[in-house]
Amino acid sequence: MQVEDKYIRRVVVAGASGFVGMDLIRKLAKTCQVIALTRSEHAGELVPIQRTPGVHWIRCNLFSLKETEAALQDADAAFYLVHSMMPPARLTQGTYKDLDLFLADNFSRACSTNGVKRIVYLGGILPTSGFISEHLQSRLEVEYALKSRISQLVAIRAGLVLGPGGSSSQILVKLVKRLPVMICPPWTAKLSAPISLKDTVDALMKSLNKEEIESGAYDVGGPELVSYRSLMERSADEMCLRRVFIGIPLFSTRLSRMWVSLISGQSKELVAPLIQSLLVDMRPGVSAPLFPQTPEKISLIAALHQAELPRLPLEISGSQVRKEKPHHHVNSVISIQRLPRPAGWNAHDILEQYLTWLPALLRPVIKVQNSDGLNVGLYLRGLKHALLTLRLVPERSDNHRALLFITGGLLNNSQPNKQGRLEMRVLENQNLALSAVIDFTPSLPWPVYVATQAVAHGIIMKLFAFHLKRLNK
Repeated sequence: MQVEDKYIRRVVVAGASGFVGMDLIRKLAKTCQVIALTRSEHAGELVPIQRTPGVHWIRCNLFSLKETEAALQDADAAFYLVHSMMPPARLTQGTYKDLDLFLADNFSRACSTNGVKRIVYLGGILPTSGFISEHLQSRLEVEYALKSRISQLVAIRAGLVLGPGGSSSQILVKLVKRLPVMICPPWTAKLSAPISLKDTVDALMKSLNKEEIESGAYDVGGPELVSYRSLMERSADEMCLRRVFIGIPLFSTRLSRMWVSLISGQSKELVAPLIQSLLVDMRPGVSAPLFPQTPEKISLIAALHQAELPRLPLEISGSQVRKEKPHHHVNSVISIQRLPRPAGWNAHDILEQYLTWLPALLRPVIKVQNSDGLNVGLYLRGLKHALLTLRLVPERSDNHRALLFITGGLLNNSQPNKQGRLEMRVLENQNLALSAVIDFTPSLPWPVYVATQAVAHGIIMKLFAFHLKRLNK
């Protein structure tokens, strides 16, 4: 297929199997070679769309920098549609903000290593007032992390995206269908500009055109500013349902999250960002000239109608795309914590401080051997065999990343083909660092590990964060 020069030819889509991603890759395949990333261990069986001309699916664990680098090989551009991705581990320690930041840093590093020219990122509209919710702060952190190593980043900031199968659409429709009388807290009166799935994908596609869209952040929205209460009222009209809406002056966001989650059947992790994004008005900013309202754009009523429709699975020769439920074949662990970064420190400085501070903290019971600077052993005093052994990997480390493989020890049950690892990272142009334990498999029985070693690690990292904070004063 001949591709115009103004379009980028080989494009990687992270988050391709999501709500926006599936529609995006259909359009991209008409003009580009598409590499679609999935977490599925059986990409060929679970995502038969890979036989679609122009689309090739690759299984990629974005928590692995090595896998992410391999997936982005020879790519000219990349879409990043990952939001609060659930890690492929049985136990996850860390907030969604820290997990998302780690994933974005991985993706930015992999893009830089492979010479990717442009990243297009789908984020969230920032409020016009001074208040920014935790969810939107996280989206902004991800944006900064993605552009830290790439010269061309286009951030498309959207509010509510309405279309078949989207989480926001499902929550809206289920609330209207299931509640004949609805209590409307103050957040339901805040204004936003809901945008259709089609218009969102069109904006993402347009962002690939380097001659038309320069690097930067752009707000996109639908043709109307409406409140969430108005959305529910108009959805009820669209579905020919009689509903009563009662406004109340006080109702905590915590209670809102609980009842919206209960009624809609959606998880609190999906509901919380929606409510947080509606605590203040979300008006699109000054990017209208680049993404103007045109007659081809979907009206609010049409978007609400599409929101009612079920997400149709993609069919190929009678087969369907199936959603894979996570199967944790091993007792794997991912633990990511945010740390303050003392001024001027790199990743190795933080690692060395940790290996000095830890035995001092646990001196009565733990000792650390680090004779050659590459191999580290943690020992219980009086015990001959190490609890954990780690090896620094210089060829995969730099000033912003110190990587150690967890090579053995009584507490380790990782396999040679999937070694656990400990990383210390510092984020470019930010005064923070991340500590990450990835793909660790404990040897302790799982209930014992969760109740003891996992708890101890969480406490130790909080104490280490406090220690670094004191050093930074």
